[in-house]
Amino acid sequence: MFSDSTPVLCDYRTDGQILRPNEMPPRTLGNVRARPFRLIVALAITFAALLELRSWQTVAHPYASAPASCNATPTPRRAKTITSVEFMQAAVNSYNALQVCFGGPKGSFRGPFVGLAAAWPESQALSALLYLANVPNAPASVRSGIVQRMSVLKSYWDRKGGYFPSGRWFSSGRGVKKYDDNAWLGLDLIDAYLITHKATYLDQARAVATFETTGWSRNEHFADPGGLYWQQSKFKRHRNAVSTAGAALLNGQLYAVTGIKLYRNRAEQYLHWTTSALTLKNGLIGDQISTHGVVNNRVWSYNQGLVIAANVSLYNSTKNPAYLAAARHLAHKSLFYLNYRNRLEEQPQVFDAIYFRSLMSLNAIAPDARYLRALRSYATYLYDRMVPSTGVVHLGPMTTASTGWLLTQAAATQVFTLMVSTSHTLSA
Repeated sequence: MFSDSTPVLCDYRTDGQILRPNEMPPRTLGNVRARPFRLIVALAITFAALLELRSWQTVAHPYASAPASCNATPTPRRAKTITSVEFMQAAVNSYNALQVCFGGPKGSFRGPFVGLAAAWPESQALSALLYLANVPNAPASVRSGIVQRMSVLKSYWDRKGGYFPSGRWFSSGRGVKKYDDNAWLGLDLIDAYLITHKATYLDQARAVATFETTGWSRNEHFADPGGLYWQQSKFKRHRNAVSTAGAALLNGQLYAVTGIKLYRNRAEQYLHWTTSALTLKNGLIGDQISTHGVVNNRVWSYNQGLVIAANVSLYNSTKNPAYLAAARHLAHKSLFYLNYRNRLEEQPQVFDAIYFRSLMSLNAIAPDARYLRALRSYATYLYDRMVPSTGVVHLGPMTTASTGWLLTQAAATQVFTLMVSTSHTLSA
């Protein structure tokens, strides 16, 4: 019994009568009991989602709408000696897989989630297309698709200058603009111009080179003043090899095409800073330098390649033997370092593809059998890991969730195409 003075927690029925605690509706008590269960379910779902996201790093899964064939992961096989005809077919098949697994609307490439690919993998997918289009026996559809593929870049462009890292269909891009992204896309524009002779591509490449000048550090209080920042940020003030040497190569190529001395001056300035500020004790190029002069000594293959290619570009235009000597010196040192204990296989495949593109540009003017042997060995390594029926290439740990597999697929196309382009030298 309850006395009149005892405080009671009450609820009301729909007819207005008071309910005692033991008469509370089951639905109310059920909701109270369900709260811990719902929390457990929510945590389980979150944990499962995190596991699934992590699994994307080791499972070839571009995005949900891609055909099932894109998810195939082959068992590595021991390949026989591969002919130039087989490498040509591998280049075409791998590029077809790039389109099937990552093709988006209006000639775009897509990332593994939703929307356009980021500018960095977009640039390398375009490079795969342009390198393949330059091969005489490439399918006609490859060359004819250049204009449509390149038109997607307008979705990344900022009217104030430079490409955003993320593109959008119905408005300008977004994100903090990165100077290395812009250098890669600028180089694609030059390649597209050399193939199609469309002046708009050259004009756009020149606009990119102008944007790159805004990344040059003018803070005299920094150690080793100069160099290009990695991105437009007020906080991350380190200057990188990829951004500075990338801009050097872009300007060197523009000088070769236009003969405008301004581009030569910039290329020489950027290249000189990179080699003077970032050369390590072993003669290789470090990754970046802090405001206090601390050099990140991580050796990436593409940084070596960019410096080699910038030297080759300036040598081709100026015939100054110092540039050729510098390119060969770094090529020999980097090849010895990267071949030791299979270090090349520990790098992202796209870094290696860029490196071999640079080596082959050097080989064109200073042939060396070591460059060709290294390329064949690496191309065979990728060929062994390609699904013959689909052209899909997947290499596990170096493939990351957001953009890694698209980059790996583009890298494979580039490397196979390089093998085709150098086949006459290999057979000599």
